[in-house]
Parts: sequence; structure tokens; C-alpha cells
Amino acid sequence: MLRIVVAGLKKDQTERAVKQAGGDKVTVTATSDFDAAKKVKAGQADYYLGACNSGGGAALSIAIGILGYSNCSTVAKNGGKPDAQTIDKLVQDGKIAFGMSVENIETATPMIIQSLLKKHTL
Repeated sequence: MLRIVVAGLKKDQTERAVKQAGGDKVTVTATSDFDAAKKVKAGQADYYLGACNSGGGAALSIAIGILGYSNCSTVAKNGGKPDAQTIDKLVQDGKIAFGMSVENIETATPMIIQSLLKKHTL
């Protein structure tokens, strides 16, 4: 079972999207960005998803500070669209924190979750 923490703007919407995409294969906790990043760092959660207006600023700023820049990536910026192949590559490259704009929560979150589940069932 994957343990996902979500933070940022509209974290309740992100939480619902994670539950819908992952079903009984994931647990999800909505919390503050600081607490979420600390949970991943401490091994109490496996992955971090954050959202903000731009997709690259506040969605990941705390995660970058706690988890390190090389472990984080923006998957959908404001005005852009998430790409499943790009997300798959980021997951395979070992990223553990993903940021997106609030306008992309409903499309990016299922792509991220499906990619994570695929990685962990191989």
C-alpha cells in the first residue's frame, strides 16, 4: 500500500483525486506542506503531492527545502497540461514529491497515482 500525503491549495480536492485513482491500494493524508514533507523524510509517507496557483512555487517550496531539489518535480504548471509519459519518467527516476497547479489537480493526480502504482507492482 502506498502512503501519500497531500498539501497546498485545494488539498481536499487532491485528497479525493488520490482516493479515487488509487482505491484500496493507497492511503492518503491531507496536511500542511511542512508536515507532509517531514512525513516523507521520516519514512512515514512514501510520496508528496502539492498544489498551488502556478504549480511550481508554493506547491513544492517546502518539499524542496526538506526533501531536496533532486527529489521533487513540477508535473503541471498553470496554463500547461500534465503528460503521462513525462510523469512515468519522473517516477522511474525516483522523484518523491510532485507539484501541480490547482487547475490540473483532476488530470495530473490520477496520472501520478497510476504511475506510482505501476512502479510498485513491477
